[in-house]
Amino acid sequence: MNTVAIVGAGIGGVYLAAQLGKLGAKTRLTDRDDSRLADIRARGGIDVEADGKTTFSAVEQATSDLAAAVNGSDIIAVCTGGTFQEGVARGVAPLLRDGQTILLIQGNTGGALTFRRALDQASCDAIIDIAEMDNYPYSCWRVSPTHIKPIAIKKGLQIAAFPGHRSDAVFAKLGPLFPGAVARPSIAWTSFMNANAMLHVANCVANAGKIDRCESYKFYAEGVTPAVGRLYQAINSERVAIAAALDAQVPTLEDWFALTYGVRGADLSETCRLLTTNSDGPYQATGTPRDWSHKYIAEDVPVGLIPMRAFAQALEIACPAIDAVITLAQTLADNDFAEDARTLARMGLLGMDAAQIRQTLEQGFG
Repeated sequence: MNTVAIVGAGIGGVYLAAQLGKLGAKTRLTDRDDSRLADIRARGGIDVEADGKTTFSAVEQATSDLAAAVNGSDIIAVCTGGTFQEGVARGVAPLLRDGQTILLIQGNTGGALTFRRALDQASCDAIIDIAEMDNYPYSCWRVSPTHIKPIAIKKGLQIAAFPGHRSDAVFAKLGPLFPGAVARPSIAWTSFMNANAMLHVANCVANAGKIDRCESYKFYAEGVTPAVGRLYQAINSERVAIAAALDAQVPTLEDWFALTYGVRGADLSETCRLLTTNSDGPYQATGTPRDWSHKYIAEDVPVGLIPMRAFAQALEIACPAIDAVITLAQTLADNDFAEDARTLARMGLLGMDAAQIRQTLEQGFG
């Protein structure tokens, strides 16, 4: 029975604790904001409502003491936003012990690389594994601080380790916690199936007027018009090409929607409407950004699209649509996102050509 420390007590971390607890794992939930933990600590766990029944999933600890959560844990699941992952790495660096596994949920683009570099810079010498998942595995309603109601469990999740030669060994440990997930040979597969970067930023840029006026709109059902669907396809084709140059075969958005949710419309606009309006639609709970500091921009530009472009530049692949969306997002948000941007230097890849990057993804940093 694995002990899993979950870093980040937002809706994602809370649902992960509930799901892993139901599978028999001992879970510890930690967050630097103790107010997120107080109700769960008092309840002793989380109520999960599904199929007309409510079950209880115990949480062993709900603590703001990171060291207490990490100490003795087999797996450390990092469920913070991507822009906070380097900070988590610095925080856990002196706490890690040989044999532990870190799983980034999700890694965004190049998350495992950035996390490893941050550990190295903090002089962490523990022999540990780092892995990332391509997307968050669930969607749900948060009924109350201790009560959740699932909407969907995603299918076809991918897990890869950095370095890639550790993927099979790491998956043997993580796979039982995520039934239906598959192991991939490198993080090129997981990083370039970063659907958030594809879906969020272009939608916000295309609906800039609504965001500036704080208008509520159904983010996918109304925000993805046929024109926005064409923009999705343009940036998506570039993503697939960059991944292919790293020997990773990633699905198009159309194929990903069909695989993950079993939904495929006549075009991406119709698919997004179905994902929102179906009775079990996973996107019915998606909120509307109210300003340009929302994570759909402030996270998915610097740790989603910017590192995709950085890979493309190193691989000498043109990505004009991705570049245009980044430029528009930076202009509209009045922010170049340099503080959080995952550059080649930040990912440890500066100066490498395509062959060297592929070798690094497989073997790790020298």
